[in-house]
Amino acid sequence: MIDAAKVSAAYRNPETLILRDAGAILSVAGMLAEWLDLLACPLGFMGGAFLNVIGLPSERFIGAGGFQLSAKQA
Repeated sequence: MIDAAKVSAAYRNPETLILRDAGAILSVAGMLAEWLDLLACPLGFMGGAFLNVIGLPSERFIGAGGFQLSAKQA
């Protein structure tokens, strides 16, 4: 979840920066998972539907992707 209000206070078109940052975080998390011998999978959704579930105002925050991490089975 990204605080879009803070990003938009400093940048024009904050959505592009948010999506690029989210992609960079997902790729680094995937490399770290591999290094730790874990399984990692970026999920194919943005996560905006979860904002209300966790109590964040959707006017200010936006979902920026999901990531599943699990242990490898022996």
